[in-house]
Amino acid sequence: MSSLEGKVALVTGSSQGLGRMIALQFAREGCTVIVNAASNVEKVKAVADEIKSAGGKAFSKVFDVSDEKSLARVFDELQGDFGGVDILVNNARIDPFERKPEMSEGEWWDQIMTVNLKGAFLCSLEFFKRAKERRWGRIINVSSVRSFLPAETTMIAYGVSKLGMHGLTRSFAQNGAPFNITANTVAPGMIVTENIDKRLTPEMKEKETAKIPLGRGATCEEVADAVVFAAKNGYITGETININGGMHYAP
Repeated sequence: MSSLEGKVALVTGSSQGLGRMIALQFAREGCTVIVNAASNVEKVKAVADEIKSAGGKAFSKVFDVSDEKSLARVFDELQGDFGGVDILVNNARIDPFERKPEMSEGEWWDQIMTVNLKGAFLCSLEFFKRAKERRWGRIINVSSVRSFLPAETTMIAYGVSKLGMHGLTRSFAQNGAPFNITANTVAPGMIVTENIDKRLTPEMKEKETAKIPLGRGATCEEVADAVVFAAKNGYITGETININGGMHYAP
């Protein structure tokens, strides 16, 4: 297990929930952390300030992971400001429980795919172009147990987008191996975040918990530990770390 001291970690979608905790964990490992969201400047700054108040190094960077025209500029700026990004965590996503009622099925599909899958692909590509010159890099894609489950109709788009991230992992693992760049997927089950009660009714939460052998959802810290492990271990690549309390599924 290699030390991450002094590495630069970009965590997309890290203004709250799991992304926030991943950012905090990398800061505790000695990384300089780039905290990201698409628009919420205040929340991004709050997470960066939280890291700095604990003695860590963090900077906020607001950008849309799916904006192809701006991503090259963003990664060039990160290259100039920090010497490049060493660790990319593709965590940004559209919350599947926040669909607007007026959206058509096609509009919803496009929005989910644009952020969850296209965004992860574009960020990985920009990261890869630069990391291979330094011959070191880590890509961690945050997928979901939903990528393995037959979905109810309202969750099909989300599940397919998360399953697509496994294909990204394998491809970047293969292409990155000659340059000491690894790529792995972390696929969590239910996570107890600060917003879980906004997404699930008590009945829904009880139903989901009943499917989990350990009888509870994961903490953000537990899932963030798996992400950090994937960054620290240089001999795991192209793999999926399932962290779901005993819900074992295979593609």
